Amino acid sequence: MNAIEKNEDTGREIYLLSLPTLQDFPQNLELPSQYFGAFLVCNADLIADTVIVELAHSLLRQGLVYLCVWGKDCERVNDLFDNVIVELDPCETVGSVKMTTWLDRVSLDEALWHFLYVAFPADNYRENCKAELIVVVGDERMESQIRARLTDQSALRYEVVGDDDDDE
Repeated sequence: MNAIEKNEDTGREIYLLSLPTLQDFPQNLELPSQYFGAFLVCNADLIADTVIVELAHSLLRQGLVYLCVWGKDCERVNDLFDNVIVELDPCETVGSVKMTTWLDRVSLDEALWHFLYVAFPADNYRENCKAELIVVVGDERMESQIRARLTDQSALRYEVVGDDDDDE
């Protein structure tokens, strides 16, 4: 898997993975980073809990340390990930917590912006978190939109938050 862009804010390499179904998720990502954040874009209302739990186990085993989820039924996906996180590490600390969030009341652009500029790894992972993985399931239009937004992150930022110039 090759990086398609670099996050202009964090310097992390961004990888985009488009899948027809969640069951097509690869067993090994081979990301060149010990830890990574992920943005999962899918309509999960027809995806079984067992498939989501398998994905959570796979991503966490491979170094997932923060997650944003967007699309139908994203709160359930988030909750299932949280359950797996607690199962695997019931004694997380402030420095080792794996952050998760669902973004159900915002546009895809706003959710992407949140992933790129608001979500972050806990302190224990920050130094070795050099990758961001975006997974789009079952929707080529959303993949194209994300790909276009990643090529012009300044425009994405401007369109989501406006002109935040404090010089006025």
